[in-house]
Amino acid sequence: MHSIPAAAARIPQLDRLNATPGTRVLFYDPTGRQYGLPTYPWKWAPKHLKTRRQLAALGLRPGGQAPVAQILWRKGGRVAYLYDIARALPKRKPTGKQLDALAKALRARRTKRSAS
Repeated sequence: MHSIPAAAARIPQLDRLNATPGTRVLFYDPTGRQYGLPTYPWKWAPKHLKTRRQLAALGLRPGGQAPVAQILWRKGGRVAYLYDIARALPKRKPTGKQLDALAKALRARRTKRSAS
C-alpha cells in the first residue's frame, strides 16, 4: 500500500514516549496498522514527506503518486496527506495560450460593468 519501510518511518522520541507506562502519543502509527496509512501527529512527520502545499512551495507536484502517509490532528477531525518528495515531479508550466486566456479572464473580472 505504501512505500515507506516501517523502520525508516519511526520517530525515536515518539517511540520512547509510547514505551513509557501511562503515556500514549495520539495519532502515531508509523506502520499504518491502525489508520491504514502511516500516521503522524502534527509537526512530527519525517522530513522527506511533504503535503501538497509544501511540494508546491518547492516547485513540485505529487505527480500521480498516492499519499504514502498522513498527519492527523484536532481529535482526528483534520487530515493532511503526505507525499514522498523523491517521487514528486516538477510543476507543469502553462502554455502561452493558457497564460493569454488567464490574462483575458482577469481583465474581464476587473472591467467595471454598467448597471444597464
